[in-house]
Amino acid sequence: ARSMQHRGGGIVGYNVQAAVDTKNHLIVAHELTNVGHDRSSLVAIANQVKEALQVTQLTVVADKGYYSGEQIKDCMDSGVTPIIP
Repeated sequence: ARSMQHRGGGIVGYNVQAAVDTKNHLIVAHELTNVGHDRSSLVAIANQVKEALQVTQLTVVADKGYYSGEQIKDCMDSGVTPIIP
């Protein structure tokens, strides 16, 4: 574990990103980062899922912590439709 910035302070740990296939309820992609927020992780994990499932189009559902205009645009450009509050 390393120190990562989190809400104005520091915390020692990891930030885990995981994507689950809703049909089979299995983890199809995961990633560990030292970034204390999820805003910059959506495109990377979504593209890993596309590759694992061997699809060209994908719809993903994520919580509001993933909201980033730039990430949403990049998702749309790569064939991923994000659903984020």
